[in-house]
Amino acid sequence: MSRLDSMIRRLKAQRAMLDLARDRLVDVPGVVFELGLGNGRTYDHLRENMSDREIFVFERKIAAHPTCIPDDDHLYFGELLETLSGAVEKHKGNVALVHADIGGPVPEHCARMT
Repeated sequence: MSRLDSMIRRLKAQRAMLDLARDRLVDVPGVVFELGLGNGRTYDHLRENMSDREIFVFERKIAAHPTCIPDDDHLYFGELLETLSGAVEKHKGNVALVHADIGGPVPEHCARMT
């Protein structure tokens, strides 16, 4: 399978799962945690399809399209292992969904997150 086909398959599956989560969480109150902003595609999808929820994004290096960057009140900027614990404590009992799209094609970078 080509890398392009692999990416298309992954993105279609990701969208389907996010839409399923949205539908199943309709009666569950709470915020959304987006772990990893990347270029902002998933964040953009979440804010369009879960517009009734606050979405908090965790990112260590902003590289997203300017229209897909959350405001400062909804961005936890820094290393995930350092920012997540404070956010979990602050939103304890009020997180409906955690979506993690972290890592990448370099195994050494991914190993730090496990």
